[in-house]
Amino acid sequence: MTVQSPPAPPQAPTAPAADPGGRRFSRALAALRYTPGRLRGLLAVLVVLILGAGVTGMTAILGKSAVIEETTTQSGRLSVAALELYQALSQADSTAASSYLTAGTASEEARAAHQEALRDATVALTTAAGEVETAEDAQLIAELNARLPVYTGLVESARTFNRLGEPVGATYQRQASTVMRSEMLPAANTLQHNAINQLSEARSAAAAFPWPAVVLTALALGVLIWAQLWLTGRTNRVFNLGLLGATVALIGFAGWLTLVALASASHTDRSHEDGAEPLELLAEAHITAQQARAEESLLLIARGEDAAAAERYAEQTALLIDDGGLLDRLGEAYGDDPALSEPLAEARESAATWSQGHDEVIKLAKDGSYTEAVDLAVGDDDQSLAASFDMLDRKLTEATRISADRFVSATGDAQRSLSGAAVGLSALCLLALVSSAIGIQMRVAEYHA
Repeated sequence: MTVQSPPAPPQAPTAPAADPGGRRFSRALAALRYTPGRLRGLLAVLVVLILGAGVTGMTAILGKSAVIEETTTQSGRLSVAALELYQALSQADSTAASSYLTAGTASEEARAAHQEALRDATVALTTAAGEVETAEDAQLIAELNARLPVYTGLVESARTFNRLGEPVGATYQRQASTVMRSEMLPAANTLQHNAINQLSEARSAAAAFPWPAVVLTALALGVLIWAQLWLTGRTNRVFNLGLLGATVALIGFAGWLTLVALASASHTDRSHEDGAEPLELLAEAHITAQQARAEESLLLIARGEDAAAAERYAEQTALLIDDGGLLDRLGEAYGDDPALSEPLAEARESAATWSQGHDEVIKLAKDGSYTEAVDLAVGDDDQSLAASFDMLDRKLTEATRISADRFVSATGDAQRSLSGAAVGLSALCLLALVSSAIGIQMRVAEYHA
């Protein structure tokens, strides 16, 4: 007899897995159907927009301040050091060639000027080495450090042979000038242009307008205005003091942000137009004059028979004083400037006088009147070419100092225009957040009273 087992009880259906996230989302959607939920959602949107505006606005201000600080520290110091290096090297070449021509007291003075130019070049190299950030600039500094003692040794050899009356001294002097022109000055010029490009990038960043912060602030203001109009329709109350306070705070935030951004951009542009631009032109004019003077001295050392030096001198003087040349461009751009007009006019006059006397110097050298040619070129007389060149050098230096002072002043004004803005904008942003929360919560509380 077979015993059958009782049938198994039916199993209960498996319950679906719990989905707390989905339920919370569903409850949130359901809450938005009612006014309290909508008010809380409105508050969440306002918090996101106001915080976004505050964070982007303060980031923009702090970023501007850091970039402006950089223009007066790292990139600014590198630009100044590179410019001073180029000028010092060019002046060293000019004074070395001029001192070779003379003997006695005048030679000692020229030698002292040469030594001073070399010291300035060494200081500028040291400063630039501490500020460079790219491998290319570091390599340029290393090349210049390696070439400087080579150049100095050639100049000293030229002086030694010159004192002994050996003609080979002229060969050493020409070699020294070749090292300077073909290796050192091009490297210094590249370093200078790299520094100027870095400074220009920093200026562009400092002048940029904080559009993201302004757009977010405008969106937050739009939501606040819509919310107040909506609440007025729902509650028949004209004002919500909390939302009104948030609106006023955001308007103040937007106004302050816009004003400081425009003010710092204006001062930054002024530092470029009144400082950096004329400084770049003046430096180029200064260096061109020094190189022309060096070529003139080399030509005179060769008794006027060095065709290559004569050609290079003609190129440099054309770049300096011809129509459309550097001094002409400076006069057109800044001739009406009360502070720059006088030194620039005197610089052009001195350059013209120097250029006019050059042909007479070379003629005397070729005709065998070498002593008279040297006296006219580098003598102490007020009618000598040295006097005209020295006046040109002094006036360009004076204009350079004025432009440098303006650059520093405008950059300082840009920095001061941002002073306290980050703290003030933070306070206004916090006030807008608190006021929005109070205004919304007061309405929510009425539904639970």
